[in-house]
Amino acid sequence: MSDTLTDAEKIRNKRLAKLSNPTPTSPSADGSSGSPSNSANPSPTRSPASPIAPQSFSQPPSASSSAPRTPQPEGKRIKITPASVPERPRSAAPSTPGTPPPAKPETIETFEDRTLSAVFKLTLKEEGQRDLHGQRIYLPGLRSELESEGKELRIGTAVLDQALLEAASKAEQGRPLDYLLPCWKRIAKLHKGFRRVRDDDPKFQVLCEARRLCMSYCIFGITMPEMFGLDSPQSSTLAPYLLIDPEDEKGVDFEFISEAVKRFEDDDGVKPAFIAAVEELSAGLSTKDINDDYKPYSTALRNLVRHASIAAAITESAIFNDSKDPAQFEKVTLLGPWFRLSPLQANVTMSYFSSPKTRDQAYILNAQRSLRMTQQLVSSDLLDVINHMIRASKEARDRVLDWFATALNINHKRRAMQVDPEHVASDGFMFNLTTCLDQLCEPFMDASFTKIDRIDADYLHRDSRVDMRDETKINADQHASDAFYSKKAEGTSNFITEIFFLTVAAHHYGSESLTSKLEQLEKDLRHMESTITKFELERHRWAGNPMQLRVFEQALKKYKDKLDLGLALKYSLQGVLFDDQWQARSMLFMRYVTVWLLRLVSGKNFPKEKITLPLPEQQPEVFSCLPEYFLDDIVSNFKFIMWCMPQIITATQGDELVMLCIAFLESSSYIKNPYLKAGLVSILFRGTWDRPGGARGVLVDLLNSMAFANEYLLHAVMKFYIEAEHTGTHTQFFDKFNIRYEIFQIIKCIWPNTLYREKLSIQASQNLDFFVQFVNLLLNDVTYVLDESFGAFKTINTTQQELARDGNSMEPATRQQREEHLASAQRSAKSYMQLTNETVAMLKLFTQALADSFTMPEIVQRLADMLDYNLDAMVGPKSLDLRVQNLQEYGFNPRALLSEIIDVYLNLMSKQNFITAVARDGRSYKPENFKNAADILRKWSLKSPEELRRWNQLQTKVKEAKAADDQIEEDLGEIPDEFLDPLMYTLMEDPVILPNSRMSIDRATIRSHLLSDPHDPFNRVPLTMEDVIPDTELKAKIEAFKAERTGARKVEDMDTSAG
Repeated sequence: MSDTLTDAEKIRNKRLAKLSNPTPTSPSADGSSGSPSNSANPSPTRSPASPIAPQSFSQPPSASSSAPRTPQPEGKRIKITPASVPERPRSAAPSTPGTPPPAKPETIETFEDRTLSAVFKLTLKEEGQRDLHGQRIYLPGLRSELESEGKELRIGTAVLDQALLEAASKAEQGRPLDYLLPCWKRIAKLHKGFRRVRDDDPKFQVLCEARRLCMSYCIFGITMPEMFGLDSPQSSTLAPYLLIDPEDEKGVDFEFISEAVKRFEDDDGVKPAFIAAVEELSAGLSTKDINDDYKPYSTALRNLVRHASIAAAITESAIFNDSKDPAQFEKVTLLGPWFRLSPLQANVTMSYFSSPKTRDQAYILNAQRSLRMTQQLVSSDLLDVINHMIRASKEARDRVLDWFATALNINHKRRAMQVDPEHVASDGFMFNLTTCLDQLCEPFMDASFTKIDRIDADYLHRDSRVDMRDETKINADQHASDAFYSKKAEGTSNFITEIFFLTVAAHHYGSESLTSKLEQLEKDLRHMESTITKFELERHRWAGNPMQLRVFEQALKKYKDKLDLGLALKYSLQGVLFDDQWQARSMLFMRYVTVWLLRLVSGKNFPKEKITLPLPEQQPEVFSCLPEYFLDDIVSNFKFIMWCMPQIITATQGDELVMLCIAFLESSSYIKNPYLKAGLVSILFRGTWDRPGGARGVLVDLLNSMAFANEYLLHAVMKFYIEAEHTGTHTQFFDKFNIRYEIFQIIKCIWPNTLYREKLSIQASQNLDFFVQFVNLLLNDVTYVLDESFGAFKTINTTQQELARDGNSMEPATRQQREEHLASAQRSAKSYMQLTNETVAMLKLFTQALADSFTMPEIVQRLADMLDYNLDAMVGPKSLDLRVQNLQEYGFNPRALLSEIIDVYLNLMSKQNFITAVARDGRSYKPENFKNAADILRKWSLKSPEELRRWNQLQTKVKEAKAADDQIEEDLGEIPDEFLDPLMYTLMEDPVILPNSRMSIDRATIRSHLLSDPHDPFNRVPLTMEDVIPDTELKAKIEAFKAERTGARKVEDMDTSAG
């Protein structure tokens, strides 16, 4: 007979046969079973029916019927006979006389018919298609079969399978699940709430069997809809129902999914059906954004992955990780569309910030709060999904980690100098990746770092998921990096290690790229607004030509629309990045990275063991070959937080950060990139800023109280001050001033702490060369910025006078040129005056603490010359050049600056060689300048009487030294050229021979030269002080010359006095 069956009927028979081997649904249903029996009756003819109506469970539900269907081809009907259901015993107790006889107990058959007809909304009576509770489905086919067999017209478990098949086949629009899922909800609720006396209660067994059969037919509706007379579907039959609220009668609830999961092993079509459903949900969501109704998709996925078998099964999908296209990955991989949801999507940002130019600050802040809440909801959903998936099985966890790694590895171009957003993943997608990975790290990131030793650096030697080969390394070239990564380590990496390295990469390509984008966007918007303002000023040129004016207005509107899009994106980026909760979690992770790096470079079990500086001379290869972004992430993360959100940093979160900054500034050879080292300075600098409301900077207390900082900070920043002179970049000249400005602010912050000044004095005596080098560069900076500032003021003064005098008579082009020249000089004056104020303040502090270092022979004359030159500029005839309009706009306070310069003189007046150096300044030393300065100081009460007394005393000392020096020069008379320094043209005191050029030069001169230029000044060959050779012969000649001339002068004086 089987030969006459169609393929569809054979499949149907196979499916139906499984009904006789039910999967237990509950301990009380274990005894229920069914045995199949075949029926030769043809398929019944369908009859018209009405739509199924919702049903209340307060009373047994009424029947309903479905719309007309195409007649099903006749074939063999398979009839499933359930296990026998025993009748409930009846009471034999006689009635008590005088009382009404008890109601006749309900037979099990009656219970079956009444309950199953109500729950499944069935009827065998054509006239019973509608009752008090709505529609029932008339089953003419089953009725005909029962009548032909001479059986009672009632519905029981013996015929329920046939009844369900016929009823579901009548469902509207060919959707059997529209009928079956509500039936499941009703039978499941009845089954769960049934009160039974004992487990083998026959009525309860009826419900168990009905529940089992209903579930089986639901599965058939999902996996084999052709069983109900339908064509094989092109899409998932389950997916639409997953999007319905599980509480809805047609929604897929937790219990349904649990029952379906139990059938994974017995029915090989169930798991693929669920995978296909999720794939269809993914495809549907890929065309939506957060403005659309996305929530059902998230809810559906969350409900599914609560079941470990489904969570694991989803990762087996063919499209789970099936893309290497950065831009398409978030659309075509299985999880991509869920991670793509973000308020950073372009059209979503405009819905939050429409017409952004017209919005006040209150509106923007409210919109950003709303945006943050949306982002937090999305992040919560994603974490829930990923948490269930990685816990489903080891295989599932590995596939999820592979998916994360692929997403990161194909998006390296997001950190390129120029990024085309069309060829990389979206900002929202990458931000969600970062957030999810951050949250996965939270369980092992405790405050005591008890699990940090679980992070295995050998991960880099294994087949690591994160591709680091082409990334710039912290301190290794490509050859060394390739050699390092080619070494293979045995073993496997634990989950903590995997997540740690993935999360570091996610921050680099994800959230940190957003902070960089926000910074650049703010610059672009300022430029755009300036361009639009200038553009609008051109409107009058087209006022007389309507056609050209229309073109002008269209172009202007295009620019303004672009500005609106940029502003909306800016506010949206601020919305997600200014989230205290998000940044606190990010900062916690960066703290963990910081500690891990310190353990790596120190070789110590930090934080249990203390770190000392400098770091080991031999750098760990594993550190040198790490991608730069391990440090760059820390720097950019904390710079952003200290700039925008300093309030979230607590007192206990800065220790490790400060230690990291100091360690790598002190042992700067560990890092190759000068900008990375400059970033460490920026962190400390921003930590000294006053917070909103006047509170001290977040790191101020720590820098002053932390023993590690007290020991190493000042020397570390001074060391980098020296190193910043040559960064090796094309912008190094300007970079060094920015770096040194930040260093000055750090020093000013800690200077009141006597511990630092005491440490400085000890170090200065122990490392003289280091401090001489520092002083020389500081002196260079002061000289340069003062000169540039005063030069700019002279230009401003001259140009302002010229414009005031001749501006109205100038040609327009000439006037515009002069105005542009003035604007350029004003910009220079502002920037250089800021540096001038800071460098002079530093000079004052250090000359007070390190007078000996500033009066070394190789330093003192240059210092005296610089001070005399600028004193002359401020109080001499040239001071008229500094009189410009609105001095305060440039940060120039002449009296304050003069007072600071005077302080430097006073700090060094106890050093005789400084007095002598001032007196020997033949270019700028003028006694009248000292007198003029005293008058100004006295007039404006800039100094105390004691300080004025000391200033007058200094004048006297310099005059005396000048007179004595002039006398010596007169005594020596004309000096032979061989005794003169070839660079300074002064009499040499301690001549040395340069080994390559063989030139003799004064030791102080060449030492001073080498401080700025490590080459022989005569042939440019590299040179150090250790290379020079004392010229003892020439020194002896010079000493003899001086003795001869001095002796001759004494004899002459004696002769004169005698005569």
